Order: sequence, then structure tokens, then C-alpha cells
Amino acid sequence: MQIGCCWFDIKFTTLSSQKNDTSWKMPLVEFVVLEHLVRCRDQVLSKEQLLQGLPQEHRSPAKLQEAIDRIRFFLGKQSAQLLETIDDQGFILHTRMKPSINHTLSGPLAGMTKQHYGLLIAQILLLIIFIHSIFEPAKLIKPLNKHEITTSTGIVSYYPVANEGETLADIEHLSDFFLRQLERCDTVLWDDVFVSFSHDQRVSSIVLKREGVEGTEVKNVKGLSSAVSENYIDQSWLRRTGICG
Repeated sequence: MQIGCCWFDIKFTTLSSQKNDTSWKMPLVEFVVLEHLVRCRDQVLSKEQLLQGLPQEHRSPAKLQEAIDRIRFFLGKQSAQLLETIDDQGFILHTRMKPSINHTLSGPLAGMTKQHYGLLIAQILLLIIFIHSIFEPAKLIKPLNKHEITTSTGIVSYYPVANEGETLADIEHLSDFFLRQLERCDTVLWDDVFVSFSHDQRVSSIVLKREGVEGTEVKNVKGLSSAVSENYIDQSWLRRTGICG
């Protein structure tokens, strides 16, 4: 009778390992316990049922557990998983390895069953949701208007972007000025242009996006004026920064 990597010979009362080519002449208690389990394979045998099969002088829970432990030891780490302890019921000898008792994890989680692993994952997800509900990132910027510019290379989408606490009216002058400069370009090298200005209107932040052969490309350009003036944004500056061609 095959049990994992071992062969159980009822006639000669031996358990032989095909993995390391060793044979064990089983003592009476171990043999009787294993024989009962083999004859009722894939069925749960209670401790009382197994104890009834033992000689009177060996009929004790301690002797039974010792026999189970010795059988598992000889079967080896992997095959021993076929002999499963059922809490408050008894023991069962499986014909095939059950996924629920075949741990596939390694490291600190190696002794964890799939049920416990699933519970751990669920707890982690709940923790992530809880943290996100507390530290949900604030929306600092928001697009206000979309303008489409027709160039020799196609249509470019222009988005003026207001910072938190700003309105369209706050950036309308600078936004319109930038848009007029962009419309004067013979070619705009990007598909989408997002522009925002600092509260003192001295710094412009421009995000450029386009689709290329290798996928989506994004570029960020910063403009700085020593005074509250947009005059630095001209055709020469747009070409130097790679916005226009």
C-alpha cells in the first residue's frame, strides 16, 4: 500500500521509504494504528476507535499519540502531511495530498494555512482602506477650461489650471496671454498643455503630454519672472523650452 513516498507492507509489517531506501520493521502499536488508518483511508477515525484496536496494555492516549508521531517521522516531512489530526475528532489518512494542508508559502509564512493567509490579506486590505480614509490626499489643482488649438501638426488641447482657492477670473489674464502665445506657434510639439500660475503670478508651471512610439511622454517646465510680468513668455522662450517647434 503506497503512502506518499513510502510503501506499507501489511504482510511483513514493514514501512519502507522509497526516498532514502530504508525499511522499518514496525512495532505492534505503530503497525496496528497504521493498518486501521490504511483500511479506512480518507475516513476520520476517532481516538477511541484506534485505541480499541490496541492491546490492553498499550491502550492509552499517550501511546496512541506516540505511535502517530513515530509514523509521521518515518514518512518524512512531505508525506507526513497525509496523516492529518482532526481536532476533537481523531485522525485521517488521506489518499492524496490536500491543498489545504500543503503549504506553499515560504519564510515566516511557511506554517500558515490558506485560511489564515486569506484572513491576513483581508485584514491588510481593511487597514489600507482605514488609512486612506484618514489621509486621503487633497486635490490641490483642478482644470477649469479646455481650449483646442489647430496647428500644422494637428490639434493641441490647452488646459488652464487653477490652484486650490483660485477661480478662473484670478488667472484669466495670464492664461489668455499664454494661450495667444501658443496660438502664434507654427507647431506645438505636444498633444496636451496644462498651465498653472503661482499665487503671486511670478511662477508658471507647465505640464506637457504627448503620445509617442514608445508610449506616453510627460515633461514639466517651470517659468520664473523677477517681477509680476508675463513678458518672458514669448516665441523664443517657448522654442527654448521645447514647447513649440
